[in-house]
Amino acid sequence: MIKKIGFVLLLAIAAGVILYNWNEYREKSIADVLPLHAGELTWMGFSKNRPTQDDKLYEWGTKDKEPMEELLAFLRQYRVKRKHLGYEALSQEVTALRNSKSAFEFELARDKAERVLIYANNNTVYVLTDRLYEIKNGPINGDWIDAFNEKYRKIYGNS
Repeated sequence: MIKKIGFVLLLAIAAGVILYNWNEYREKSIADVLPLHAGELTWMGFSKNRPTQDDKLYEWGTKDKEPMEELLAFLRQYRVKRKHLGYEALSQEVTALRNSKSAFEFELARDKAERVLIYANNNTVYVLTDRLYEIKNGPINGDWIDAFNEKYRKIYGNS
């Protein structure tokens, strides 16, 4: 009897591990990998070209919902698949991503304690939870990102 329970328990654990890995590494929408959603956000910071001033983390930031919703609606069209990398390879990929000409980054916040930082370029998205995703139906439209940044930088750039 104990052997049967142990065998069933072992099968359940194996099935759980298989389902977890299948879900983590399957293709999904960018919206599915971001832990926060537009309706619950309270702040966003954005940079296309990282600021040269040491006192500014982002080119612009806002508490207004419109830019947050616009960016997330745009990104929802892209599908991603998690890359399986060791720590050193992940670190190298993130450094290359952040230094690429098409790089942009943004931070989303629900409150002061709950924030998520995203680095992206035309082909890769890094969610600051040590998860790197490859864009499967990209590349991300860089012209749209440039126009989005310019539009809102003019409005919020000095805030």
